[in-house]
Formats: sequence, structure tokens, C-alpha cells
Amino acid sequence: MCHDAAHLEPALAPVNASTPNAAKNPAQGWVSVRHVQHMIARGEAAGLRVDELLGAVGLARDRLADAEGVVPLSAIETLLATLSSRYGDPLMGLHLAEAIQPATFGVMGYILQACPTFADVLDVASRYNGLLSNIGHTSIVREPGIVRLRWDCLTGSPLFRRHATEYVLGAVTVLYRLLLPEQRHLPAAVHFAHAAPADAERVREYFDFFKCPVFFDKPASCIVIPSSTLSTRMHHGDAFVREMMERHARQILEQRGQQTSLTDQVRQLLRAMILDGTPTQEAVARQLGTSSRSLHRRLQASGTGYRELLDSVRLEQAQARLTGSDDALQRIAQELGFQSHQAFLRWFKQRAGITPGEYRIRQREHRHEGP
Repeated sequence: MCHDAAHLEPALAPVNASTPNAAKNPAQGWVSVRHVQHMIARGEAAGLRVDELLGAVGLARDRLADAEGVVPLSAIETLLATLSSRYGDPLMGLHLAEAIQPATFGVMGYILQACPTFADVLDVASRYNGLLSNIGHTSIVREPGIVRLRWDCLTGSPLFRRHATEYVLGAVTVLYRLLLPEQRHLPAAVHFAHAAPADAERVREYFDFFKCPVFFDKPASCIVIPSSTLSTRMHHGDAFVREMMERHARQILEQRGQQTSLTDQVRQLLRAMILDGTPTQEAVARQLGTSSRSLHRRLQASGTGYRELLDSVRLEQAQARLTGSDDALQRIAQELGFQSHQAFLRWFKQRAGITPGEYRIRQREHRHEGP
């Protein structure tokens, strides 16, 4: 049984132990674009029609260009569910963790490479958990002879939590082996809180991936690491680089911790809620803990209105679907809440200057243009 993290040595104590906002409000959940970029690269390497998948969930490639950006949890859940239903991979999260590189972790990956000891590596993994998402919590607990690196997914559907947990623990294992290739006993074991697959051959895949015993139905999902590994000196420890990268990491965390504007909050909620039908102003106001009238006044004071923001998000979603999928225009119109195909055509042309069909043709011609 894990001991309380408060009993850890100071060097191992988690710094960002506050509960992520996504645990309280899933509509505010997000995942780093870097992870989505990695998912796209893995999918393309496997021959998947990635643009079609992105279009199906309302994500456009240009939204994924900024590596420091974030993607709403709702879009990630839909993307994973679509992948799971189309390709039937029950170990998708684990398979996505293959071929992970330090760059996928962004600034945290650079800090990890500059750490002087493996104990510092674990400290950084906990300290800067908030750089990569706000949907989970990393903690470290120490017991006689071992240390547990624990990751708890705090939001999302059961299927999403399973894939996310296996992805995170798998990615961390791959990264640690890249940092310390000579440590063949790393990790000593892996625990998952969810149940094992019913298929025995699938269970074997976990052992093939982690190269150690893997246990299911445990109290918490974690990687078990021998305490003797903590004092191991890293190959590329650099105090100056680490301090410089940590300063940058703190700036990113500070920026993400700042209060977002009301219009940004409404846009974020609309992107999440529109997947289940056109959200009303009243429904969005309830999510924000205010009245529809108050929301209307506050948006007016900021120079915009609910209908303008809804149309902006609708156009964003429509363009992503037209670019990345072969869905019929009538289906797109219906899913975006338009009463008829003709209403969607008129609305789109008023805002984009061209019809949806013309937009789709232009985007595909642009995509297939040579250098």
C-alpha cells in the first residue's frame, strides 16, 4: 500500500499537487498539441487516413501547428473513440507510446535530459506535469526499496482513461529507457488500476512492451522503480541548461494559470458542447455558473455576442470537416445544427465568400500542390 506523498524526501516531493481544473469541469480539459502531433505521426506511419479522422472530429491541421498550443479534451476523446471504432485496437494507448521521443514532452523533455541524477528526473516529471495536460495528476511515493511514479487520469470516459493511462505510463517508460539505456531493470513492475484484457495474447503484449511484470486491478496506476536507480548519474546533466529550461517552463505554467478571457472560455465550451448538438446560450451560461442575461451583458461589454462566437466556432468546425473528411454537405449541416442543407450553404457563403463545395475543392487542390 502506497504511503502518503508527504513522507517523501524533499527532492522527490511533487510541486504541482493541486487538482487540475478538468477534474472539476471536463469542458475545460486540454492536452498539449505535442501529443496530438505524435498521434498524427504514428497514424500516418501506419497508413491511416489522418486528415479524414481529424476532419471527423472537427480538428484542422492549422490548429495543430503551434507545438505550445492545446487541444480540448472533448476533441481528443472523440478522436480516440473514432480510432478505436474504426480500427479496433484495444491497446491503442500503449501502441501510441511507441517511438516516443524527448521532443514530444517539449520543454520538459529538455529539462529531463539536463538533469544530473535520476532522482531529479522523477522530480521534474512531477513538478512540470501541468505542461502537457490538465487531465491527470502525477505523484511520487517512496517505499522501502522502491519508488512509485503514479499517474491518475481524473476525467474522461472509462475508455479514454484506459487509453490515456496506458499511453502516459508507456511513454514515460520509453523515455526513461532512452535516458538510461544501460538500466535494463527499469521499471521493476507496472501497475494498472483497470482490468486486464480478456484475451491472453493481449496481456502478453504488455509484458513485451514493458519488459517487466504487469499487474491489473491494482489500487493505482504506477511505474515501480528500484530505489537504487535514484542515485544514477545521467549522461548529459547540465545545470545551466536545466535552469534556463526550467525558467521557461515556469513562464509557460504561469501563462496557463492566468485567468482566460470570457470570450475564450465561451469558445472553449462551444467547441466541446457543439459535438453533442448546437449549444444554447442558456446551456453555456450554466457551465459558467451565471445567468443567460448576465452572460449576454458581459459579452456585449467585451465587444462581441453569443451568436458571433457560435458562428465563429461553427465556421471553424465546418472548415475542418470540409478539409479533412468526405462527409456529405447535408450531414455536416445537420451535425452543426442547421435546419436544412440550403440554410448551411447560404450561411457558409455569407461568412467564407464561397460555397462549402468550392471551399472543399480549393483546400484539396492546395493540399496536393507541388513545391
